[in-house]
Amino acid sequence: MPRLRRTQSSIAITIDNRRWLLFNASPDLASQIAAFPLVAPAGPKLRGTRIHAVVLTDGELDHVMGLLSLREGRELHLVCTDAVRELLTKPFPLLPVLRKYCRVHLSDFPVHTAGLRVSAINVSSGGPLYASRSKRRGRVVGLSIESSTRRIAYLPALPAITTEVEAFVKGCDCLLLDGTFWSEHEMVSLGLSKRTAADMGHVPIQGHAGSLRWLRTLRIPRKIYVHINNTNPILRKTARARRSVERAGVEVAYDGMEIRL
Repeated sequence: MPRLRRTQSSIAITIDNRRWLLFNASPDLASQIAAFPLVAPAGPKLRGTRIHAVVLTDGELDHVMGLLSLREGRELHLVCTDAVRELLTKPFPLLPVLRKYCRVHLSDFPVHTAGLRVSAINVSSGGPLYASRSKRRGRVVGLSIESSTRRIAYLPALPAITTEVEAFVKGCDCLLLDGTFWSEHEMVSLGLSKRTAADMGHVPIQGHAGSLRWLRTLRIPRKIYVHINNTNPILRKTARARRSVERAGVEVAYDGMEIRL
């Protein structure tokens, strides 16, 4: 069975089908928008989208390059930590470039927008390869997205399962969790990198300290792996790793997946 094609990780959330919050803007954003007409411009407009704001969990290239595809709008509302804003201003000056094309309105967490409250938890002081090695909090965060009745926890990059993380996700209706790698040495064993999952800021799925063992203990209605690397065997429906995930009651995200809560 071939692996399903997946573009890079972004999610979009709405409570009214008019205003959408985009969480991370992948380099594939243009094709993702084209494949999802609900975020297309309303009425006869030729440009723009129904994306009300973009919320960033970090400054990784895979999560910010899509911002350039939104440059033709009048204003871009961007929600991120001060640490991520700093990354996108100095070492990777994406914000100064965007400001040449449109107004950029910046907000920090927590924020109330489009009928949702978004708050953050620091999960790492590490950062992308283009950044310095300084240990500034807020470079990587997990998010809580709340309406008046439901709450989603979104942690696409999780280096460790801490007591703070456990408390953060407790009681949520849906957990979207880092599923980047199946094993700690996945990239090394394939000859694709000299860095382990931990080196890249991701807790693997497999193993005693892996995320799957933890997910089995959580009383959360829906648990879904997102941000899955193309080396991860859970992408193959017939793989033993995929069966292990499904037996644990955890779903595997795919392009176009719709979650209603």
